[in-house]
Amino acid sequence: MSTVAVFSLLIGSLLGGRFRIFILPPAIVLGAAMIGAVWAWQGQGPAHMVVTILVFATMLQLGYLCGAMLIRARAASYRTKAAPSFDSRSFG
Repeated sequence: MSTVAVFSLLIGSLLGGRFRIFILPPAIVLGAAMIGAVWAWQGQGPAHMVVTILVFATMLQLGYLCGAMLIRARAASYRTKAAPSFDSRSFG
């Protein structure tokens, strides 16, 4: 379960840093289908499957938020740097 949490957090941060559109619903549906198929193939119970999908969806959203915030903060720091001005040189 912790592997699912870590990987979904990483995937969410990559999605948050790359996409500007709302990509989470398709990613959650695709990931939930994959997790459900793997757990059904392994013979896990439905309760374990639901908890794993909930952990996946939650960590994906948290990672998306953190990735998007990191990109926005990095872009804002580049925008606040002033370009050097050539008008302030003293000629003499």
